[in-house]
Amino acid sequence: MRTVIVVVALLCVAVAGTAAPATDRAHTAGPAAGAGDQSAEQLKQAVERRLREGRTLHGLEVTVARNDVTLTGSVQSLWDKNEAQRRALDVRGVGNVVSAIDVLAGEDRRIADEVGKAIDRYPFYTIWDEVGGRVDNGIVTLNGRVTPGRDKARELFERVAKVPGVQGVEMDIQVLSPSSGDARIRRLIARRLVSNSHFERFRTMRNPPFHIIVNHAIVTLIGYVQSEIERIEMQRVAAQTPGVLRVENQLQALS
Repeated sequence: MRTVIVVVALLCVAVAGTAAPATDRAHTAGPAAGAGDQSAEQLKQAVERRLREGRTLHGLEVTVARNDVTLTGSVQSLWDKNEAQRRALDVRGVGNVVSAIDVLAGEDRRIADEVGKAIDRYPFYTIWDEVGGRVDNGIVTLNGRVTPGRDKARELFERVAKVPGVQGVEMDIQVLSPSSGDARIRRLIARRLVSNSHFERFRTMRNPPFHIIVNHAIVTLIGYVQSEIERIEMQRVAAQTPGVLRVENQLQALS
């Protein structure tokens, strides 16, 4: 069995896992309001109408026993599978939804490439975040650290779950300290880097090949720089920033 690694903007983003497992399960809506007011056929038609509102869900088959709904068929992504279940549960009178939906399988390397692109295109993924992971048999595991202020883990999950072929997504994302001291350190490091002749070329680059993690005044440098000189210079810049307690330099020099 082979695990495929993904690269995002030269930062190793691997891609294997599942917070939303690919296994089929029953979902319960609670007491079925109005369940006795409609027949199984009427309930089936209502669920089918709700599914047709999603462009990618109209090919699914719906069967109903009393107020229990079973969905079968194939979809392109884990997101579509979860969306079908959610739409069915939204229908008045539905008690339980059993998903027998298959997500069409994809090749791990292609999935890894698409997951990497999805992360790289996430508009709130910055130099101050670091996300990695792996893909194994269509199961994606994401790990890393992100800055506070947004629910980045949830938003990244949504993006990855929409990649065709993904069977499941497991999230192991740590939210960094929300301290004002760490935020100040980020601002100071940013100013010092863009005024440094070694790094000013990254001034307008949204996702440079290196990332800087600040957590409780400890700075971790991750990713790639062009030379050993740049690797040492970035450590110096970070270490001399007021408020920094320690610098862990994990940068790799390309030449």
